[in-house]
Amino acid sequence: MSEKDLEYIKKILENGSITEASKKIYISQSALSQHIIRLEKKLGVEIFDRETKPIRLTQAGKIYKKSLEDIENLKEETLLKIEDLNNLKIGEISIGSTDYQTYYFLTKVLREFNNKYPGIKVNLIEGKTDQLNRFAIKGICDFSLTYMTDKYDDLESINLYREDLFVGINKKNPLIQKLKYKNENPLLINANMLKGQNIVRMKKGQNLILQYQELDKFTENSLKTVLETDSVFIALKAVKENLGLAILPEFMVKEGHDDIIFLKLREELSSRTTVINYSKHHKLKRIEKIFIQMLDTYAKNEFY
Repeated sequence: MSEKDLEYIKKILENGSITEASKKIYISQSALSQHIIRLEKKLGVEIFDRETKPIRLTQAGKIYKKSLEDIENLKEETLLKIEDLNNLKIGEISIGSTDYQTYYFLTKVLREFNNKYPGIKVNLIEGKTDQLNRFAIKGICDFSLTYMTDKYDDLESINLYREDLFVGINKKNPLIQKLKYKNENPLLINANMLKGQNIVRMKKGQNLILQYQELDKFTENSLKTVLETDSVFIALKAVKENLGLAILPEFMVKEGHDDIIFLKLREELSSRTTVINYSKHHKLKRIEKIFIQMLDTYAKNEFY
């Protein structure tokens, strides 16, 4: 029995066909079909009735699926019992996070966690926002520190905090003279004042794409792209070097940067909500719940 069997069977049933299921789990249709065919040959029976639409399980398929679910539940129960026995003295958790969330948020909690639970190893799995959600679904990490999304049906979410977004601009930018800047930071302006400016953008797959689209709309698509990056830290550095504007998150505003003015638009960029995402098929262990509670407590102290 493969760990993938239950995931694939559920996806095929949820989506009604092998073709549609393959799109959701990011493998080719032929690869998924071959996996099911090999499984049926190994079992000696067909587990799907391919004549029905949407596709359904045969009786043998129902028995096999139920057995896989029982095994998964037994694994979870066993891990929970072992965790209780060692009283959180040893163990590990895997957390998915972007470099930004790790730097400004996760590390704030890690020190306290390590002091309380020195025998628990924390495995950090880094990636882009979209990657982290897929990691959580596939069980590559226990949970991901990422952003609210309605793109995935297989995720459970726990809201942590909402964060405002600002436009960063270098103090040496000639526009600052026109804005009659008087040490306000952030500075409230109309977005049309930014028309024709150079801008540093985030690449596709990053969370701030929505806010860049809004800024383009506010400025009538007049901004000139000079750089695209995966990292908000590179965007920050580009603003420091007066390469162009960039959309920067609230933690960076709070941190303070003498060479950057943060602009708050009257038209308002959408805020973003940081969440804990984990697979609906994953039962959170006791130590995972403790870590999430610590993240939630820190978020409430910082943002509320």
